[in-house]
Amino acid sequence: MYNRDPLEYYQVLQVSPDADARTIKLSYRDLAKEWHPDYNKAEDAMEHFQKISVAYDVLQDEKKRLTYDLLACAYDKDDFPQMDALSIFKDRMGEENPDVRAFDLRYIVGKVIKFSDREERLVCTQKQAFQEILKCSLANWLAGWWGIKSFAANCRAIAANYRKTGTNRQDNLTLLIHNAVAYHQEEKDQKALRSILQAAEYALPAQLPFIKHFAEMLGAKTQPPTKWHWQRLRLAHFLVPFVFAMLVLTPVAGSYLGGLGKYMKKENEITYFQKVTFNDGGETVDDIVVSKVFDIPVNIYDENMLYHLPAGGEVMYGPGEKFDVMATLENGHTVRLTGFTPDKSWYRVMLDNGDMGFVKKSALAKGRGNAVPPLSKIVAAD
Repeated sequence: MYNRDPLEYYQVLQVSPDADARTIKLSYRDLAKEWHPDYNKAEDAMEHFQKISVAYDVLQDEKKRLTYDLLACAYDKDDFPQMDALSIFKDRMGEENPDVRAFDLRYIVGKVIKFSDREERLVCTQKQAFQEILKCSLANWLAGWWGIKSFAANCRAIAANYRKTGTNRQDNLTLLIHNAVAYHQEEKDQKALRSILQAAEYALPAQLPFIKHFAEMLGAKTQPPTKWHWQRLRLAHFLVPFVFAMLVLTPVAGSYLGGLGKYMKKENEITYFQKVTFNDGGETVDDIVVSKVFDIPVNIYDENMLYHLPAGGEVMYGPGEKFDVMATLENGHTVRLTGFTPDKSWYRVMLDNGDMGFVKKSALAKGRGNAVPPLSKIVAAD
């Protein structure tokens, strides 16, 4: 059950969590006089006076009080963190990414008589989640059956992995609120805003006002929050057994997959990775399978590769309308050109946060449109 006051700060000051600043101040004055050790000779007077002082220090400050109210949405008394020293939860690659989510996977390895049973909580991006599900599924389907006890445990693990994917509302609320506050403490307000807007998806109605208040306090502009396709991730649990079934039941499956592998080679104009080269020699790789893309090295000082979307539009994960929508940009949004398909019908562009996506050539116009945000990765910082 949601506890508005896990550390009992409001209770110590004998006020409601909805009390205004004046009520809190007046209550503190009365209690401080009552429990000050110079006037109160009770054995616990000093201890109680210190509790009153700590509670008032938090609740009399608007930002500290909002931080407390937000973290109360995420944590109970037993696991409540130190409010002014939060560490950012990073993705599987150790990178700071406001679009992460948390979910659990259970791994079973049979050893005839004994078996190992490991459950791991993962914090990752959507693409990393897909990869981790495939790894876990492959491990369970290959190594989870070797023993009577492990067979039963593996059946339960496979079912639980599917059932629990996308159902851990509180875990994701905790993750996103924690990261939003941590980003703000490190003055990374763009990421803080992106995290807190995504937290709203998992919040209870009583928690939404604090999330809205925090977002208004940040006041920064951001792209629309990333929506996770949980149903697709659930279906990913069936990909490995489906492939196994195809190999066993289809006589021509082996030759078909072999031919598909040859077709996917570079000489057939398909590449597994879209690679972006920067003018300083650095590279970045996106592991979406797309048709061949001609690369344009990224030079953040080159104004000639800046384009904008006069009428706004959708940025896709791949060069075609069959791909999922990565982001929806407003009218005049500025992007950087980083590549194009052989027929030049689709352009690959870099967004402000460094992500790569595809836009129809017809939707773009050369040159800057709207002002580029201060922390954008498409241009050099002033």
